Amino acid sequence: MADNPDYFKRHAQISLAALSVLFVTGIIFYKERLFFADAAFILFNILKYNTFYIQEHRYGSFITQLVPYAGVKMGWPVSAIIKGYAWSFNLFYLLAGIVVYKCRQYALVVVMALYYYLMVSDTYYWTNNEIHQAVAWMFVFFGVIRWLATKKTSIYIFLSVFFLLAFLAIYTHFIVLIPMLFLWVFLWIQQEGWAISKNMKIVLTVCIGLIIATKFLMVGSHSYDEQRLQNVTHLSLKDIFHAVVTPVVKYFFWRCFTNYWVAALVFLAGMVSLIQTRKFTLTVWCIVSFIGYVLLMGITYSDLNGDVQLFYIESEWQCLSVVMAVPFVFAFLPWLKVNHGVVLLTLMFSIRLVYISVSSEKFATHYNFVESVLLQMKAKNINKLGIVSTKEQEKRYMLLWGMPDESMLLSALHGDEPQRTFTFVDTNDKQLLNSMNDPKLVIASFDVVKPEGWKTTIFRPDTLHPYKLMTVGELFEK
Repeated sequence: MADNPDYFKRHAQISLAALSVLFVTGIIFYKERLFFADAAFILFNILKYNTFYIQEHRYGSFITQLVPYAGVKMGWPVSAIIKGYAWSFNLFYLLAGIVVYKCRQYALVVVMALYYYLMVSDTYYWTNNEIHQAVAWMFVFFGVIRWLATKKTSIYIFLSVFFLLAFLAIYTHFIVLIPMLFLWVFLWIQQEGWAISKNMKIVLTVCIGLIIATKFLMVGSHSYDEQRLQNVTHLSLKDIFHAVVTPVVKYFFWRCFTNYWVAALVFLAGMVSLIQTRKFTLTVWCIVSFIGYVLLMGITYSDLNGDVQLFYIESEWQCLSVVMAVPFVFAFLPWLKVNHGVVLLTLMFSIRLVYISVSSEKFATHYNFVESVLLQMKAKNINKLGIVSTKEQEKRYMLLWGMPDESMLLSALHGDEPQRTFTFVDTNDKQLLNSMNDPKLVIASFDVVKPEGWKTTIFRPDTLHPYKLMTVGELFEK
């Protein structure tokens, strides 16, 4: 390890620059990132109910929802609210990195930036993902706690901050438990930078365990988290062996060769460095953590086949990049001269940025379709439309369920009055077809309602005419 505690400072600065680039890229691609599924769904519900829209007790997500919530309260134009929400995610990650940097935890800043790059392509455009927000809170947690420990802070202040930040990280998404516990143990074994006694570490570990326990108790039946935990909490030895050959694990290793090869090289370099410096306990911990994470993915997502959406499963793999990056940062980088390390990191970030940019095409296709449908609806004087759903459309546009909210948001951005909206319709769904005949009803994602219950002046959809049902071909025919 480097003897100079500020050895990683320049590495941290280039890492903050990399996070800044992602923020700027998010501004450029804000439409592709906002008008897609969850981001539009969450924003639409914040605006129509004039309140935060926290799901699955993921309380740390308030930090990005604060932007549109404040925008509504302060009367911002809808364009400012939409852009502000789209930009808030990577702004939060950048600000979190700056906090960790100000706490002089420079190595952790580098690991944080690598998390947002190494295994990221499609998932960059799945903006409203609480995993990434949870990881940002996790790095703030480690940065602030390690800094407070060096300042001999009052135990009452220290524990209060500890509980708050641990709570925000753990509650924002379950999967953060893995990188968080990995880092906790790694830094404990490594010893450097911890101004905390062994007994206090034990007490704090128990505190983390208590927060985790309460998180498990908060999981509701039939919730998204409960469905994903089902395979983990009811596993057998057979499930563990089967996990290795599940499609999701095979897909991951295939991607390591075709896309995440930088991450693979990073992990290899870090492990070799740990072995050569005779850090055998850390070596074993990293290997066990890597294998454990891969098996856990195979167990949790054993039901997913080869048709799984990359943007979704990539976000689940992404926390593994923390396990892969930590030995690289703490064991390999100190072997290099500072300038060489900075050049290497710059090259790595640049390579991954190319992969991220290339992935924008499919999300641009999704957005352009929503835009073109709204324009055609305007040309044909249609305010509410049901499009007959087909398998080809599901494959081409990835997710269809969010288009009612996406279209109404985009129509509001266009300044339409009333707002236009469309949804995809399974013609076997008789209940939905009947709802479309009622002029007073509006179809939103997972919801068919009378909009007078919405607490907003932003959305005023048509309640005088029923939905028109047609195919895409019929809509675009001249």
